[in-house]
Amino acid sequence: AIFPYFLVPGMIKWTALLWIILWISQNARGQGLCPNSVRQQVDFNIIYQNLTYYQAEKPIQNIAINTEDKQIYIGSQNIIEGIDSHLQKIWEVKTGPIGSPDCQTCKLADVEIDPSDPVDTDNEVLLIDPTAYLFPYLYVCGSTQHGICYIIDYSQPLEKPQCLYKQWQNTQFICPDCVASPLGTRMIIVEQGATSYFFVANTVNDKVTEKYPRRSISVLRPLSTEDGFELVMSGFTVLPNLRQSYKIDYIYSFATEDFVYFLSLQREDASKSNSPFRTHLGRLPVGIHEVWMYREVVLECRYVPKRRRRETASNLAKQLGLDVGEKVLYGVFAPVSETGRIGKESMLCVFSLKQANQAIEEGVKTVISRALKPFTEQYRNTQTCMNQNATLSKPMIRERYHNMFKSS
Repeated sequence: AIFPYFLVPGMIKWTALLWIILWISQNARGQGLCPNSVRQQVDFNIIYQNLTYYQAEKPIQNIAINTEDKQIYIGSQNIIEGIDSHLQKIWEVKTGPIGSPDCQTCKLADVEIDPSDPVDTDNEVLLIDPTAYLFPYLYVCGSTQHGICYIIDYSQPLEKPQCLYKQWQNTQFICPDCVASPLGTRMIIVEQGATSYFFVANTVNDKVTEKYPRRSISVLRPLSTEDGFELVMSGFTVLPNLRQSYKIDYIYSFATEDFVYFLSLQREDASKSNSPFRTHLGRLPVGIHEVWMYREVVLECRYVPKRRRRETASNLAKQLGLDVGEKVLYGVFAPVSETGRIGKESMLCVFSLKQANQAIEEGVKTVISRALKPFTEQYRNTQTCMNQNATLSKPMIRERYHNMFKSS
């Protein structure tokens, strides 16, 4: 089983640069320019002097970077902080604990509070509006108060945050303004025309879906009145009989011109708690917000040792079947045991988004051509079950030089 630490989209030119550096390094050793040395363990006890830094009081859970104003926004438990280019705090907004007189967001919405819920607010979402030149907004969604969101105007951060919650349109059974899950949320904002769309992926269980429900995958649009959301796509959620036993961890999301992608980690077999883990790449079209357009493909990162001759960057790209300028996905993977324990070794894999999309389309054609009956799905629509085109399992496999990327 393979566990992905993180995945980041990029361009093949950066891949070429990386391998050029490695190629130069290897050739330099061969020519005797650089002496061979025994690999040493990283010394984490070294103290660096005179480095600029900012020390948060609690572990940082989210970061957003404002390149225009040269500011950094960090989200930790119970607080959002604005940091300038010199790493000095310039403002803060307290988001918890619930019931604390210091909390600046707790009393903005008339939300029913479950006494059994935790009072500390974990930062689940921290995103800058893509139309920042019109709306200098920072969207913040926490683990408390049923995952509702707030707007912080970072051009006037001392003003009261705006609550995205319209009381009359939310109930215990239907809650479009309940966005984030305390079990984990990945969200990305995509601008289309003059509208910002929020693509949301949540890890859920029975408790998260029972009252003020949140969905596994959904698409939202903030209302022009800036007091709530409209469900553009009602979304879909893990089947009730699997919500406690089959956990889907969403670990990353990103967007291209055509699609929004979600990276998730889940068991290979939903009926077996000890089955291997797999990394899924799911996608939704940017312009078609329909449940039946959701697709998935499995990503696999394997190492097959064999002798390779030294390659230039252009030859390496050709060997990988990549074109210059092609979008790729970088992922660092590590083996994980049946019990969920992560191994110490890791390796870097590069996936072509073009090839991933081709694999998805080929899988759809295969399913249609075989005229298969609907198979067991992990998801369901609020009205109808998803058809058999929704989940595909053709792996994208790439081999890499794992010895260059071992973790210590």
